[in-house]
Amino acid sequence: MFEGVAQEGMSGPGTVVGSNVKLTGTISDVNDITIHGTVEGEVVSDKTVVIAETASVKGPVTAQVVSVSGRVNGSITAHQKLELLPTGQINGSITTKDLNIKSGASFNGKCNMTDQHDSPATQPTDASLKKEKAKSETPAEEPAKIVATPKVEASKQPETVPATPTFELED
Repeated sequence: MFEGVAQEGMSGPGTVVGSNVKLTGTISDVNDITIHGTVEGEVVSDKTVVIAETASVKGPVTAQVVSVSGRVNGSITAHQKLELLPTGQINGSITTKDLNIKSGASFNGKCNMTDQHDSPATQPTDASLKKEKAKSETPAEEPAKIVATPKVEASKQPETVPATPTFELED
């Protein structure tokens, strides 16, 4: 009856990981997920993930909306919005359309802001992805090397290099 797969028409309050719980593995729910304890593994929700102040997550987090008051060591993909509250700490890359970082919060990582006006017409197609892959697999010409050296005339050779030297590019 319960195979770990969400059945259509089933809805409920979502998943709550208590503050005294340490969970290892993947949590996946079509509804909201709230974490007060420790999770080592992937957290995936079709709706909202809340990382409470007492929570610690080590692994990727994916949801429409993610709110972080606790600690996350791993990447976060919030398709709509990511909120990092004053007690929140993120160490990892984040991808979202709407980012809100409150004063006192800590973020260490790479941030990728997705286009808020993305539509299926602007998304890459399988054909365009294959074309880009083919381009990247063909050997490219080696880029030209640029060498910059200060230009100082021999007859006017100062004892020190001028404060604003000019540069010439060599082939």
